[in-house]
Amino acid sequence: MRPIVPVVALLAALALGGEARASEPADGAKPTKAKKKSSKKQKAEEAARAEAEAAAAAQAEEAATINGLTELRANPEIAGVLAELDDATVAKLEALSPDAVAVLLEKMGAEEPLTDEETAIAQAFAEAFIRSQDKAFSYQHGDVTIEGGMATLHLGDEHRYLGPADAQRVLTEGWGNPPDSTVLGMIVPKDVSPLHPELGWGVVVTFSEDGYVEDDDAEDIDYDELLADMQAGTNEANPERVRQGYPALELVGWAEAPHYDGETHRLYWAKELATVGAPEHSLNYSIRVLGRKGVLELNAVAAMEMLPQIKPAMEQVMTQVEFEVGHRYEDFDPDIDKVAAYGIGGLIAGKVLLKTGIFAGLLKLLLVGKKFLIVGALAIGAGLKAWFSRKKAE
Repeated sequence: MRPIVPVVALLAALALGGEARASEPADGAKPTKAKKKSSKKQKAEEAARAEAEAAAAAQAEEAATINGLTELRANPEIAGVLAELDDATVAKLEALSPDAVAVLLEKMGAEEPLTDEETAIAQAFAEAFIRSQDKAFSYQHGDVTIEGGMATLHLGDEHRYLGPADAQRVLTEGWGNPPDSTVLGMIVPKDVSPLHPELGWGVVVTFSEDGYVEDDDAEDIDYDELLADMQAGTNEANPERVRQGYPALELVGWAEAPHYDGETHRLYWAKELATVGAPEHSLNYSIRVLGRKGVLELNAVAAMEMLPQIKPAMEQVMTQVEFEVGHRYEDFDPDIDKVAAYGIGGLIAGKVLLKTGIFAGLLKLLLVGKKFLIVGALAIGAGLKAWFSRKKAE
């Protein structure tokens, strides 16, 4: 059986057909030229009207999608940070207008009091930035050979290693130190990013090929006198540091008095440092492992308050470093090997490292593009620092 056409549809079709026939000229006459022009004009007007309506709809749709993350998402350099934000924080930001987000960032930068929700957003931004940067690092594990096989780091399960490029990035962009091409790498804890502003730390590894260091002066050193000389030297070097754009330093004192083990030819000590404008002091915990042609230098950099955690970790690291056969202290040949121009005291009076610019990387990522991003970047960096400072005070 053939389908039955609904009556209403049939009547509508017939009515339309009747209207069409009624509009046709009598006696089969053709439409006039004026009517053709009117029809073309009407079609053009209808097309223009449809185009305008489509453009308005697209504009309205685009306006509806603008939210607190729109401007930040416009910067491809920060995509990695935004990708690390948790869903709850993304939803909070998307519920805000760009102006509201700008106000929030300004409050953070001015260290104004934040609500609980604003504090949660600041925390989320900080953690997302750290995770995004940490994923870009190439960590090495287990036994790591350095300096062409001269020495081996037996890291075990507690530590991991960053090569020269990654270590340099942490030191300069993350911690605000001057560039140093002598850095071989960095030992860091397995479960904490070196970029974490409160818990992060690392052991910077370098090698000083100044020759065999004789240790016969180790028992005769007056470490209090040595400290006074080092403090004076630090003060004398401050004008040059400031000229280069780095903060002036103060060597506060020993955080751990120097100690030399004549059997293993290992030396360690720790210094407490203060910098102008920094809310907390820095810790430099140093290890020196003497070899045939020079010294392996390991310097842990952290906040001073982390000394109780750093000290046992450094005691462990000290046992994980060894020169390979042919490069050991006992392999020294006085007939052919160079002797260093300094002794144990000269090893202790060395350079310092800091951990002060933890959000430099975040600022660098954000300082691209529109004015909003520049203002927001400065506020984020300063605001997150302020947030962490307030958290410690509480």
